[in-house]
Amino acid sequence: MEILYHSDDESEEYPCTVKIDGEKILIEYDSDGIVQYEGENKGDGHFELKAVGFQGRATLHMFSESKFLEGSWIEEGVRGMWRIILA
Repeated sequence: MEILYHSDDESEEYPCTVKIDGEKILIEYDSDGIVQYEGENKGDGHFELKAVGFQGRATLHMFSESKFLEGSWIEEGVRGMWRIILA
């Protein structure tokens, strides 16, 4: 996962796990502790996610047959954009 824009810091990269099960999605990565976002497909690869255990929300979008998820996030007032490359 690549953090493309971060309003408080430079861009960063983290390995992450993506689980898509039907209409549900779970994103998990380690950033000084495990961070999780979970949500659902709102149609045609557009996901709305909420942080697990803290204030945060995010979006991810994916075109059919694409290996990229891209979107934005906000965590406790900090905003950013992210791109996840699926293996």
